[in-house]
Amino acid sequence: MELMKAVQLLAPRKTVLAEVPVPDTPADGLLLKTRSVSICSTDISFYEGHLFPSEYPVILGHEYLGEVVDIGPKFDNTGVSLEVGDRVVYWGQTDFGGFAEYRSLRPIFSGQIKADVFEADRNFHDDRRAAAVKVPDDLDDLQASFIEPVTGALRSVLSNPPQVGDKVLVLGTGPIGVIAGSVMKKLLGTHSVVSVDTNTDRNAFAERQFSDRAYLPDELIETVPEGTYDYVFDALPTVKVDDEQKDPRRVAMRKMRAGGRYVLYGASQEMQKFDTWLMLAKGINVRSAPFDVTSFPMHKSANVIAAAMQMLQSGIVDGKALLSTVCKFSDYEGLVDIFDNYRTTTDMKTIVDFRN
Repeated sequence: MELMKAVQLLAPRKTVLAEVPVPDTPADGLLLKTRSVSICSTDISFYEGHLFPSEYPVILGHEYLGEVVDIGPKFDNTGVSLEVGDRVVYWGQTDFGGFAEYRSLRPIFSGQIKADVFEADRNFHDDRRAAAVKVPDDLDDLQASFIEPVTGALRSVLSNPPQVGDKVLVLGTGPIGVIAGSVMKKLLGTHSVVSVDTNTDRNAFAERQFSDRAYLPDELIETVPEGTYDYVFDALPTVKVDDEQKDPRRVAMRKMRAGGRYVLYGASQEMQKFDTWLMLAKGINVRSAPFDVTSFPMHKSANVIAAAMQMLQSGIVDGKALLSTVCKFSDYEGLVDIFDNYRTTTDMKTIVDFRN
């Protein structure tokens, strides 16, 4: 049995560098050798205990780029022309396994329509297949691992786009907030897009990328009249504040006009507070792009991931600017330190580099 190294999460904030079996190549899928994985706030939420896997241990990491090393005998190459040595990125809801030297994948590429649906244990239907895209030569490894988060943001924005003339507030300017803001400003041509974050470095970065004005929370509270915004994009993680009147989600809803749309991206299995009176009084329409594949099939996400790659190729999303830190997979202690300090860093995207 061939073994590989993998970082396993045994419990919240408890990891181990383990040796586990290399997965088999699915008959209708691929075996990939990992090239790079970017760290996602979802990984950190699992690490911190705000999200929970079905069982421990689990190998986190899903913003993934891998090299094809084996192709199953029943793999559907229609419209893809995939060969050993090609690079692949995927998008899937509950499928992790990235922080390991190899992983298997049953992909769906743009133009293919297929499904293998099951009922997941977190209140939605998932697909055992994942949306995937073949990475062209003009996109380097480190930027290519950003295709996955761009896909997530693009699914949300395209499912619930701002209308012409909307005044938009992006809540939280971590990577997803920056990606979503960039898509709305540069692709959809949204006239007014502002943002809010507690981190001054991220605010400055947001203003360079998309934001007409990046507010600190107190600035937003004190200087922006209530009823200003038509549309809010919420990219926040788990939020805990001492003064509930300054809870950023409550503040954002106060700043919305009656009948505005509140698009939820950030999520947690740890309960978050929403002000139901504000939602009722203002008639706020809370929306999201569903994970459930009975509503948003994986073959549609396959079309979105192809578009996401084009966002990076065209510069609508600035992958080079998003990249902050590269950590070698061989530096296990450095990787754990990044997990421990993720919430306090000024970095945008951190890449775990598996290449020798």
